[in-house]
Amino acid sequence: MLRKVHLHILRPVESTDDYLVYTRWRDEAAFQAWMEGPMKAAHQGGGDRPKPAATGNQVWSFEIVQQASPKQA
Repeated sequence: MLRKVHLHILRPVESTDDYLVYTRWRDEAAFQAWMEGPMKAAHQGGGDRPKPAATGNQVWSFEIVQQASPKQA
């Protein structure tokens, strides 16, 4: 079962035109399942495709070192 917890597309307000796409997954296994399934199928090419909106990308991976959630009332 694929479980993307959050998806954010961040537009810069100054200094660059580079957008940041941020996703947060339930766990590493859910991310890997998406990479090997739907993402791979969607990017296999073939046929006529529109010109891409982006001309390059960088992939960054992070680990959570601290997390805080709002207190429940």
